[in-house]
Amino acid sequence: MKDKQIVTNEFVKKRNVYDFGLHTEFAKTYMHDIAQVIFDTKIDSKYTQKLMYEASHTSNKKELSELRNELSTHFDELYHYMQTQGIRQFHFHLPDAVSFLRFHKPKKFGDSLVGIRPTVEYVNKHHRQVTAFEEGRIFNGFRNVYPIFYNGEFVGSVEISSSFAAIQEIMQRTQKASLLFMISSDIVSQKVFNSEQSHYVKSEFCGFMFDKQVLSNQPELTLEQLHIINEAIASEAKKYIDTEKSFSLCFRSDKVFNNKSISIDFLPVFNLQGKKVAYIINYEIDEVLDLLSAKNKTLIVILSILSFVLSLILSLIYRYFKTREASIHEMATHDALTKIYNRYGLQEVLEQKVGEFKRYKRDLSVIFFDIDHFKQVNDTYGHSAGDEVLKKLSNLIAQNIRTSDIFARWGGEEFILVLPETSLFDAVILAEKLRKKIEEYDFEKPPHLTCSFGVTDMNEHEDEKEMLRRVDEFLYRAKELGRNRIVSDIET
Repeated sequence: MKDKQIVTNEFVKKRNVYDFGLHTEFAKTYMHDIAQVIFDTKIDSKYTQKLMYEASHTSNKKELSELRNELSTHFDELYHYMQTQGIRQFHFHLPDAVSFLRFHKPKKFGDSLVGIRPTVEYVNKHHRQVTAFEEGRIFNGFRNVYPIFYNGEFVGSVEISSSFAAIQEIMQRTQKASLLFMISSDIVSQKVFNSEQSHYVKSEFCGFMFDKQVLSNQPELTLEQLHIINEAIASEAKKYIDTEKSFSLCFRSDKVFNNKSISIDFLPVFNLQGKKVAYIINYEIDEVLDLLSAKNKTLIVILSILSFVLSLILSLIYRYFKTREASIHEMATHDALTKIYNRYGLQEVLEQKVGEFKRYKRDLSVIFFDIDHFKQVNDTYGHSAGDEVLKKLSNLIAQNIRTSDIFARWGGEEFILVLPETSLFDAVILAEKLRKKIEEYDFEKPPHLTCSFGVTDMNEHEDEKEMLRRVDEFLYRAKELGRNRIVSDIET
């Protein structure tokens, strides 16, 4: 019976870690979704792109200061809203990973983040969005870093990050468990400004420090009780911490919560490089363990069934959140007005198509076009009429391309078509077909309009950034030559 009891307790421990892991992923996904929607709907705009372009092309301190103040004023109200949603860090960076504006610490800027913030370095190098946990010079955070482009040129990045406190708050809405967050002491000493290291306090677990922000928000156990538990389990926990795996320990004492069994679950947190740098710790009163200690066979069977049912329910909840996540991903990757891909969605698909081009040597072409004199449409007929033009144009294009073609709104009145398995010659023919369709179409307000086109194809010795730069140049040349025309590699 003793062996069976041990096995049952181990099963309960594994179940606890599994359940805790699901709750944590739900909370992290929720915060990531908030960041994604904020970036797509509020930040990734022509205003932000142009300002960051200007900041990235000057070294004049006065000009940089004016641009920083303008950016701060423009997004001040948004930042206060973001704070109500659990966002702690809103941080703009210039190319070469230089801090431009920390909304959480606006007087600290101009410092290089190379060697300190790998997520920012990654976006600066690859011009792709990244999500990962990372310590910074001031705060740690579950970070979302997004590239910013102006007319196809990379001009910087922006970070929208949440602290563990935000994730803690979400998790505690559905459970009464106490939660702590501890991070590697070496990481803190190496990366955090000396003036900011007071955000951390030494823990009972060797080599780790607690994030002070989350210490006081404990609904179930007091800090004194948590310290008693930590001191008692520290040596046992060290055996598992060194393995870098999730694990669960059990604790009972008449000094804590009337001798109730307490489950302590440890979930490792890894950084962008896959290195374990922190742990989330969950302390929860475990009635199941107390009941199992009675060694009642019937009760064990009942509890095993209940545990199975609970796992089934959690599985259904997980499916629900995955469906919800897919819905939010659809919203994040598609333009709200035209319902076609936005720039973020295009980036995802384009990476895949470029990968296929590199592997299978299949043709890949791209058409970049925009509406001629679109500002006059807005000025003459109003922005609502301009929106209708964008929607009608999108529908017209969608009706005249293949289902395998990728159609995206690049921004404003600019659009991109990515054409898999399409030669440059065929892409130019399609562009001419679309140009005529647009020219002949009755948009009502205005009755007629035209578009200018740039067309190119992928070269095996370049990446997608270079291809987009070339097609952008062709579009610019088409407009210089009088608009309502196509410029491509064929003509150069």
